[in-house]
Amino acid sequence: MKKHPRTAILALLAALAAAPSFADVHYKSVTHPQGGGDMQVEGWASGNGARVELKESNNPILKKGAYLITKNGGQTVFLVDPEEKTYAEWDVRAMLGAAGAMLNGMGPLLKVEFTEPKVEKLLEEAGPAIAGLPTRHYRYRTSYTTKIKMLGMGNESSVVSEEDVWVTDQLKDAGLSVWLRAEPPRTGNDQLDKVIAANREKLTGFPLKTVVVSTSTSKKNNKTVTSRTTMEVTEIDTGAKVPATSFEVPAGYEKTEMVIPQPGRQP
Repeated sequence: MKKHPRTAILALLAALAAAPSFADVHYKSVTHPQGGGDMQVEGWASGNGARVELKESNNPILKKGAYLITKNGGQTVFLVDPEEKTYAEWDVRAMLGAAGAMLNGMGPLLKVEFTEPKVEKLLEEAGPAIAGLPTRHYRYRTSYTTKIKMLGMGNESSVVSEEDVWVTDQLKDAGLSVWLRAEPPRTGNDQLDKVIAANREKLTGFPLKTVVVSTSTSKKNNKTVTSRTTMEVTEIDTGAKVPATSFEVPAGYEKTEMVIPQPGRQP
């Protein structure tokens, strides 16, 4: 039985409506840590592809002028250095866990223990529009205790981290996760990070703003240290056109290994 042309057209429209909708995205964001040293990036995403250029950065790894690219939604990411004409496979866990790795490398000289973290969801509400897109606002509090023993001397500190995150569900391109990640902040300890992640719901969408305030209080002298980091998308264009070549490593670039700088070592 031959379908009527109108029926075929309606079926096609229904199929298109049910399919995921992707549009190329161009955005700018700034990360502002307490004490200065802002990191400004400009990013592009198209489906699983993404490119993030470092416009301003004091980070020794993510240095100004370098950029991150992926073609598979962030499963494999490369850090490209146009100045050196090199690229390296990017391991975000290796970088964020560098501090923990250095501590573990001190062996018996240093022992670090963490108590079971407590993760609380404090708030969920409709958020304001950010860069023209609607958001949902979440607030979480994570608490745990660290015990550090070095050369027989010890100290114990209580840590409380509060995170506000404004997430939009209007963006679908998986490549955005290279920079815009709705994950809890990492501590640098793999085991603790896994427990925190397991006890917090997975947010749907991409964060357009996050504010993390972490407070550490020493039980020995009651001294408190507070840090605050803010990330916010300042501009976004969901109608951009991004060429596929934006996600390719330039021809002739040499592959290298990503090196994590460590204090006290000369490059």
